[in-house]
Amino acid sequence: MMSPLITVMAKPERSRARPDRRRGLLLSLVCSLGLTGCAGGFELPNLLYLATSANSDQEINAELISDFRERLHSVVVGYRQLHPATRFQFGIYPDAVIVDAMRRRNRAGLGPDLMFVNGETAKQLVDQGLADPFPLTPSLEHLFNPADLQRMRTDSGALAGLPILIQTQVACFNRRRLPDPPDTLEDLLRASARGHSIGFSIELRSLFWTAGSAGSFEAIQRATAGKPLEPKQMESIETWLAWLQNASNQQRVTFYASQTSALQEFSAGRLDWIPCSSVSLPGLRKRLGDDLGVASLPSGPGGPPTPVNRLRVLALGRSSSRASRERALSFSRFNVNPLVQRSLTLGSQTVLPANRFVKVPVQSSQALQAISASEIAGQRMAQIAGLLHDKDPRLESTQSLINALVFGEVSPKAAAKDLVRLTSKQP
Repeated sequence: MMSPLITVMAKPERSRARPDRRRGLLLSLVCSLGLTGCAGGFELPNLLYLATSANSDQEINAELISDFRERLHSVVVGYRQLHPATRFQFGIYPDAVIVDAMRRRNRAGLGPDLMFVNGETAKQLVDQGLADPFPLTPSLEHLFNPADLQRMRTDSGALAGLPILIQTQVACFNRRRLPDPPDTLEDLLRASARGHSIGFSIELRSLFWTAGSAGSFEAIQRATAGKPLEPKQMESIETWLAWLQNASNQQRVTFYASQTSALQEFSAGRLDWIPCSSVSLPGLRKRLGDDLGVASLPSGPGGPPTPVNRLRVLALGRSSSRASRERALSFSRFNVNPLVQRSLTLGSQTVLPANRFVKVPVQSSQALQAISASEIAGQRMAQIAGLLHDKDPRLESTQSLINALVFGEVSPKAAAKDLVRLTSKQP
């Protein structure tokens, strides 16, 4: 691993052994670790440290680490055909703590060369001086949807990270217990009335897709921009909140405190249907096998759902040497190559390419169909995503309001007024 390698490579500099003996020992060690090809002459490797974040609904365990190592390996194999001396070390951190963790590493002079993180996290890292803006050439800029790049801009206009993949929100269901997934919000509650167990996370990010299905998305978007609402728009918000409260009153519908809890219950076979992140699919496949079904989120009388899609980006660390920075930029550009983007998508069937020119064969997989549909539906969220960020105090206040609504402590009518007041308030 990285730390032992650094320690061992540093020891010969302090050793009193003869120089030729030190060189021989070091060369032998590097060859034995497989860090570079030793048959054709000695070449010091360029070691890049990659820090990555796990979403709040992902548990950092041996399974996740193994899965990430496998995904990274599939990319590294191709990259090393161009740069055979490059080696990678990586660390996985919960998204909630990675900013503080990178701050500690930077203070110790051990900052990463690259960070594979959510887009909002990358913006925080740049804003707090823990990552450098990503240099964007016209040819590179052309590869991405302008809305995706705009989401990655800081207040100063800098690009916080290079978009690599898109994570979406889909519906997961147990085929054995619920053969036909519900297509609409009405169908979803009908399924619960027939005895099927339905699970939701009460977290606003996981729940907001229902706003589009209930027809209140445009009104919320207008309120977030600080614009006045018409009476019908206020009614649409009340309709959405009434649906949420009605759902919570159903005997077979359960709201969980976190998406992780809902996933655990679904994985254990105690729930028949839940909304889930596309990155949760590998773990669910291992536990449920062919029983796992993946579908689009239900629509409703108000139109299609409004899932919150996440951009996964590569951000630049600030402690890299010149050679490592050049290699980090090279590796980043390599990852948006159409062949690599297609391989990442088809290899996992959990994410979509950020490169807009990469065509995904959605007809080859029901999961890819659902993921692609959610990506298209989630594009409606681009404007709100630009108005709000993960640390926006309006989100915390709105979350508290949703909690009170679901538990019946406030009426939908009163909650609608409070929601407009909270979201209209500028941070």
